[in-house]
Amino acid sequence: MTLTGIQKAALLLTTLDASTAMGLLKGQSQKVIQKIAMELSQLDLKGKVDAEQASEVAQQFYVELTQPKSEGLHIKRFVSSLLQDTAGKEKATELQNKMQQAVIQRDPYVIISDAPAFHLASILQNESPQTIAIVLSEIPPKLGTEVLCYFDEPKAQMAVWRMTQLTTVSRQTVIRVGEMVHKNLIEMQSQQVSTKPKEETATANLRQIALVLGGMKKEKRDALLETIEGKDDVAANIVRALMVTWEDIPKIEDKCLQGILRKIEVKILAKALHGADAVVAEKIYGNISERMKEMIEEEVSLMGSPRKKDIAEAREEVVRPMHEANKAGELLFIEEED
Repeated sequence: MTLTGIQKAALLLTTLDASTAMGLLKGQSQKVIQKIAMELSQLDLKGKVDAEQASEVAQQFYVELTQPKSEGLHIKRFVSSLLQDTAGKEKATELQNKMQQAVIQRDPYVIISDAPAFHLASILQNESPQTIAIVLSEIPPKLGTEVLCYFDEPKAQMAVWRMTQLTTVSRQTVIRVGEMVHKNLIEMQSQQVSTKPKEETATANLRQIALVLGGMKKEKRDALLETIEGKDDVAANIVRALMVTWEDIPKIEDKCLQGILRKIEVKILAKALHGADAVVAEKIYGNISERMKEMIEEEVSLMGSPRKKDIAEAREEVVRPMHEANKAGELLFIEEED
């Protein structure tokens, strides 16, 4: 069920402490307060708050709150009815900061779940399997899978085993671990501001390595990847991922691509194609059936405008079987003329 702005605001208030909630309502018009009170009363009559739905609303709030202003996303789009009558810009900023801190204190994993898998893996790399298991149990399964891929096999196996033994871990400990990971994420982000050119160079170098290895025969390529893995398993995994990217789709032979695209769900493919470069979109549309094109168009008409993160995840889903085919030596690329 699609929630209205007032319903989202009411659910968000249930995730906050009383003082922050009161601060938000202070200065609002009587009409707005009455609407929110009505929604809160209905939640109370049900006897419980849908914790999962409230968590999704809190995460959506945080994502929109932290988006750059150039993206056009602002807190007023999320709870505009709450802030329309606030006492000026300073008050609105103060309330935003309080709400952000309240969300973090209540459940830091709402924020952590929006972090890139590589960043989480880097932070958890030197942590105990118990700590890794706690984080993996609290973040979305897909993100957990991506994080595990960056660990060596023994560490990944131990972390998964520890996940089966978490029944005795207190919620307080879980929150404390989340606060530690969130703090490290903030520190990592602040460091990236000053080291971004260096990181971009490092990524470009790994992409170049991936392109060089990608042109080799499977046996020699795998041997060189194992050499890299023996010295830096994280770098090896990044190189593997960079061997085939979304942008490389036009280079794949048609017959090979057709077999891969048949395995992709229409919903995923429709989301992945949202805002795609014309060359990539043309290549994909040229290698699917007319029926599948119609299904994609129908899905697009019902989908609305997906978030950038959802588009990126959909494209990863499309590229994943290409990684598998490439690893098996079955992915064929169009030979370029000299």
